[in-house]
Amino acid sequence: MRKLNVLLALTDQLRVQYKNMIADYSKFFSKSQGAFLGVKKTYVPKEGTIDDPKLRGVIPVATTVEEKLDYFIENTKDFIDALFSQEKTNASGLATASLVVDGNNWGTFTSLELLRLKTLIESSDLGKLEEMLMNIPVRSDSEVWFESDIETGRQIWSTELLKGVNKTTIKEPFIVKDPNLETKDIPVGYNPPVVSRDVVHELGDYTVQHFSGQWSQRQRALALKRRAALLSAITVALKEANETEAIESDLTGKRIFNYLFFGD
Repeated sequence: MRKLNVLLALTDQLRVQYKNMIADYSKFFSKSQGAFLGVKKTYVPKEGTIDDPKLRGVIPVATTVEEKLDYFIENTKDFIDALFSQEKTNASGLATASLVVDGNNWGTFTSLELLRLKTLIESSDLGKLEEMLMNIPVRSDSEVWFESDIETGRQIWSTELLKGVNKTTIKEPFIVKDPNLETKDIPVGYNPPVVSRDVVHELGDYTVQHFSGQWSQRQRALALKRRAALLSAITVALKEANETEAIESDLTGKRIFNYLFFGD
């Protein structure tokens, strides 16, 4: 078992790291959404046509929301565990209440644990958790997404594979026949009219498919909804915990100030 002084030292050491991680995640989710996106393009030029390398390539999804959040949980658990162990130790035997979240009883906690949990969820002192949730990147609603099977175990979604032919239009000259001269000899020095017409040429076959490790709009909305539900549950639990009888301390105002002012 760790001593309370060890918990105090550990929370002080890890507090800044935790707060910085919240800030880093908020910035990454807001500014680096390209890390959650990927694309695969193929292109096969037709015989006798010029190759176009920019129409093919692979950009893998660098990370997913689940992977980032798993890393966040793993790398903040020491601080959170120490933080609430510290509060429970300090508040041992004082006001307690059951924390019921969405109908599920999480257990009995002290008022200091509940206050610390409330601070963790809504206060900017330990980082802006709500802002981090709001900045979680989400998939575009303008695309139809399907759960991808390209990498097992990763929450990656993809669009349908789009196939097509890359084409270009070339103007070709041709001579317009004069119907008035079809049955006659062509006059000396006659210059037939020349015009151009558009001819479509196929350059190559291509495919395009987009990938995403982002959440859906619904996933992000539900995460924010659960945060609100947890805050509501904490408020109810704190109200119940605070109904306990107060314990009077021997450190009264009279005793303190009589000594300071009069030496009694």
